[in-house]
Amino acid sequence: MKLDHIQLAMPAHGEALARRFFGTILSMQEEAKPSPLDTRGGCWFRKDHVILHIGVDPDFKPQTKAHPAFTVSNIQTLANTFASNNYPVKWDSALPNRKRFYTTDPFGNRIEFIQDGDGFAQK
Repeated sequence: MKLDHIQLAMPAHGEALARRFFGTILSMQEEAKPSPLDTRGGCWFRKDHVILHIGVDPDFKPQTKAHPAFTVSNIQTLANTFASNNYPVKWDSALPNRKRFYTTDPFGNRIEFIQDGDGFAQK
């Protein structure tokens, strides 16, 4: 089994915020949504083997526990980038020898970033 994509929810009309966060800050490439899904709002992004769909939920509530976790090559640089863009950076030291932090997307969804090599699939 392999993971195909991750879907996160956002409120209606949040595409500009999603594009800034996922496209600009995380350097993910936006992909066109296929018809008829393109009429539903939201955005799709890809970077390397990660495919992320941001979909509109009319009853949106941020996910503060469930979250995706992404490995990155320079976690400190990314943490600094989030901090300089006024996103929270909460380092987690609960597991020794794993450098990781949590932030939230513009909609309050929790997202984890792990230093490449420290990921759960890597150790």
